[in-house]
Amino acid sequence: MPQPRLTRRHLLAAGSLTLLHLPAFAQDYPTKPVRLVIPFPAGGSSDGIGRQVAEKLGAVLKQNVVVENKGGAGGIIGADAVAKSAADGYTLVLVDVFHTSTPIYTRKMPYDAVKDFTPVSLVGRCPAFWVANPAFEAKNGADAIAYARTQPGKMTMAIAGTGSVVVDQFRARSGLKFVSVPYRGSAPAITDLIGGTVQTMITTMASAGGHVKSGKLRVLAVTGERRNAEYPDVPTFAELGIRGMDYEQWFGVMGPANLPPAVVARLSSAMEQVLAMPDVRERLAGMAMEVAVAGTAEMKRKVESDASQWVRLAQELDIKPID
Repeated sequence: MPQPRLTRRHLLAAGSLTLLHLPAFAQDYPTKPVRLVIPFPAGGSSDGIGRQVAEKLGAVLKQNVVVENKGGAGGIIGADAVAKSAADGYTLVLVDVFHTSTPIYTRKMPYDAVKDFTPVSLVGRCPAFWVANPAFEAKNGADAIAYARTQPGKMTMAIAGTGSVVVDQFRARSGLKFVSVPYRGSAPAITDLIGGTVQTMITTMASAGGHVKSGKLRVLAVTGERRNAEYPDVPTFAELGIRGMDYEQWFGVMGPANLPPAVVARLSSAMEQVLAMPDVRERLAGMAMEVAVAGTAEMKRKVESDASQWVRLAQELDIKPID
């Protein structure tokens, strides 16, 4: 039996149907709940931001966005689960700067932080704050630096994860000697900081803000070129004589590699609506965070530039990854 002949008209018609299908697919998505993985324990900065994003994103998408805390190994376990999930838009991850910095501390990464993920949208960016337990004898940033300088190796500093670029940056720029104490995430680190197990920590106000306002923590300094508008009385590290503390924390949403472009466009558009909501902007501002309305292309550039920046820092400071 002769085979039907595919004419140019047939091929063009088939192509048109495919193009027509893409917007429909984007319009239909999502048809079931979306899972947002937070790769850190409950109670930390990523958890608080992630839960707000999930609630508002679900409202825009008209579908439940379910938060799943999957902590461990400085965010690696949760991120790896997303990297290995189906590229259908139903499993996402809320990442932060640790997503790009963890590889310089961990030799055997199960994924590539750039190639194995699809950027969807940045959420916000903010400085980091040096905070202390009120019982710490240094009452301000200048006193804390003097304490660490005159008593090398005595001051303790909690870090969330296997390593912290802001802490290593601080160590290198200040020349101070202190003890770093690693935790599985910012929530357990903050708990021990409040309890007095450790003396200080460099973190975000998403983690520490409530405890600062309640008097359970004291703020010593802030990263960046200028003081933060939410905490105008807190000096920058540069004002305390420590230059080069330009660290910036950021948060964003990603999916596994090769997410369909229509799904990425739908999610990116939905995130833009979420970040335009006055209550979202107000809450993020209360965490000393600036809303970052940036879609997939800008987030991709941010992830790539940060990954390169931390590799250069590792070379500068001779940071050796561990197995």
